[in-house]
Amino acid sequence: MGAWSPNSRHRSTRPVVVLAVLAACAALLSGCLVPRAAGGKDQQGVSVPSGPARLPDEIRQRGVIVVAGQLASPPLGYLDSDGRTVRGLNKDIAEELGRRLGVQVRFEQYPFAGLIPAVQSGKADVAMDLIGDTEERRRLVDFVDYLDQATTMLVPQGNPLGLGDVGDLCGRAVAVVRGGVQLALAEETSGKCAASGKPPLDVQQLNNPADARLQVQSGRVAAFLGNTPVLRYIADTAEGGQLFDTAGSGQHQRQPIGIITAKDKTELRDALIAALGGMFSDGSLARLVDQYGLGDLALQKPVVNGQEVIR
Repeated sequence: MGAWSPNSRHRSTRPVVVLAVLAACAALLSGCLVPRAAGGKDQQGVSVPSGPARLPDEIRQRGVIVVAGQLASPPLGYLDSDGRTVRGLNKDIAEELGRRLGVQVRFEQYPFAGLIPAVQSGKADVAMDLIGDTEERRRLVDFVDYLDQATTMLVPQGNPLGLGDVGDLCGRAVAVVRGGVQLALAEETSGKCAASGKPPLDVQQLNNPADARLQVQSGRVAAFLGNTPVLRYIADTAEGGQLFDTAGSGQHQRQPIGIITAKDKTELRDALIAALGGMFSDGSLARLVDQYGLGDLALQKPVVNGQEVIR
C-alpha cells in the first residue's frame, strides 16, 4: 500500500476558514503562537521558554529525534506494504518539525500500551499516535496537541439504511471494539432511544476493529462506531473505496491528540511548541492535515495539556 490521498467525499470545507484564521494569526505573530520573549509559566504551570526554543544538547548532538508509534493507525501513522516504510500524517508533521529544528526524525514501532513507557524511560524522545490527551495521562507525560480524534460510523458502501447520525441507530445492531471509548457513545445513544420511546441499540462488542468491520460487511450490524480518521481511511481504501462509507458528522467524542514528551523533558517540549506554533502560523500544518481529509478535526492553535498556547 503506497501513499494515500482521500477522495472528495471526505474532504472538509473548513480548511478555507482555518487558513483565514491562521493568516490573521500570522499577522499578529508576536502575540499569537510563539513563546513570549520573557520566560515564565502559563496558567497550567507549563514553562514558557525565553527567546527562541532549542532542542536539548543530547538530541542536537545526536542529530535525530526518536519517535515511538504503534504504526497501525492509518492515515496518521502506519507501515507501507513493505512492512518498513512509515507513512501518514504524523510522519509528515514530524519530518517538518525536524526540518525546522535541524534534526532528522526516526520512527520506532511499539505496542500501544508501550508508547508512554517508552517516552518515560527515554527509549524514545517523543510518541505520536491515536493517544487521547486525558487528565489521567497528563499526570504521566506532557501533550503538545494539533488535532482532534473523534468517533464516526462505518457503514456499507452507499449507506443503504440512510443513516444520518447515531440517533438513527435506534433498534439496530451496532459494533464497537471492546474497551474502546465508543461503547460509552453507544450506551448513551441507546438510553436516549429508550427515553424517546424507541427501541434501544443492540450493542455488540468485538475484540478488534477488523472483526467489527467484518460485521458491517456481512450486514450483521448497521454500523461500526470507531475512530473518525481511521474509518475515513478504511472507507476510502478498502477494495478501492467500493466496500464502505462513513455516515454522520464524524465529530462525536472529540478529544485532542498530539506529541507526547516526558515530564522532565521540558526543553524538548518547549522546542516542539515553538516549532509547531510556526507550522500553525504559516499554514503548513493546515495544509498537511487537509491532505489527509482531516481539516474538520484540526485545532486552530497548539494545545498543551488541555490549554491553548496563546502568546
